[in-house]
Order: sequence, then structure tokens, then C-alpha cells
Amino acid sequence: MYQLSKETYSKVLKRFNQITLYTSVWPFSGIYTQRPITSEADLKGLKMRVYDGTGLAFGDATGIAARKMPFSEVYPAMKAGLLDSMYTSSVSGVDAKAWEVLKYFTPINIVGPVNMINVNLDVWNKLPKNIRATVLEIAAQMEDEMWNLAGDMDRTSRAKLEENGMELTPVDKKFRSELNALGDKLRSEWAKKAGSDAQNILKEYSRIVGR
Repeated sequence: MYQLSKETYSKVLKRFNQITLYTSVWPFSGIYTQRPITSEADLKGLKMRVYDGTGLAFGDATGIAARKMPFSEVYPAMKAGLLDSMYTSSVSGVDAKAWEVLKYFTPINIVGPVNMINVNLDVWNKLPKNIRATVLEIAAQMEDEMWNLAGDMDRTSRAKLEENGMELTPVDKKFRSELNALGDKLRSEWAKKAGSDAQNILKEYSRIVGR
């Protein structure tokens, strides 16, 4: 998806007088719960902390009572009974010691946030061509390293969750099919608001993945 979006990102950033040197990605987010989640139906009724609009839309579509709040407020909210679940990456779950308040991690891979390292175009264009070429070469190496690192971090963090007693609930084919259908629906609804560029990107993505 990111590869398909790069040209559009570049076009939009140019309007803001910026250029992207490289990107990095976080491990995909899963859900942390008090009970096993093995189907879309199991999601209904959860009181879940989310961190973005995608999480809120996911909640609306599945019957989850989603609340957007800072990570620092999650533990107090759980102790008060306002939350019984959250979605975030395996890395953030380890950082938060999620096993202290939750029992299960289900890697539904709902969101894979991308970070961009951008620079001002005016400043960039003042640099000598040889310097720019060197920076772009290093940036390309950094991007490869950072994207590979995300996978390594995810594997290490999942192992750490299990070491501390958290159970990882696998997503079987039926549940994955339900999640894919839900994701397609949410992406389609988003694209209607996002415009033709987004619609064209999603159309090509659907062609490539075959759905």
C-alpha cells in the first residue's frame, strides 16, 4: 500500500514545500483483551482504548465501545471499569507491561503506522547536488533497515508478551476473512471522503491482492 501511495504523498508534500527522505513503519497493531477473541462477533461489547480515527471507525463497525485516550490514562480507566481492552502494537504492549492488566493478545494487524522523515524543500535545494545524492543514498538504506527492524521488533515483543504470561490468540482463516471484509468496507468509506487519488490507489491495491 505504501509503495502505491508514494507518488501521491510526494505530490501532496510538495504543496507544503517538503520532501520525504525516508520512512519507517511501526509493527501492526493488535488487540489486548481479558477474554479470547476468535471472531468478529467476539469483538462486540468490548470497551476499548484506541488512538486514532481508524480505531473509532473500527469500533463503530463492530459494536466496540471505542474511546480515544492517551496511553497514560489506560490503566486508571481499566481499574475504574471504563475499559477492558486496547489496541496497539506488540512493542507498545511490552512497554506498557500489558500483561499486568490484560490476558490475551490477538494480532489482527488493523493498523501499520508509517512515520516520515521530511525536510524543507527550500533548504534541501540549497544543498550541493553531490550532498543531496549522498543523503538520498543513505536515506534509502535507512528505509530498508527501519522497515526490516519493525518485523524484528514485532517478533521479539510477541515473545516477551508470552514470557510474561500473556496468551497470543492466532487469527484463523475464517476470522481473517471477516477482518479483510471489514477492512475493505472501512477503506472504501474512507476513500469516498479522501478523493480520487485515494480511490485509485485502493483500486490498484485491490487488483494486486485479488479482492
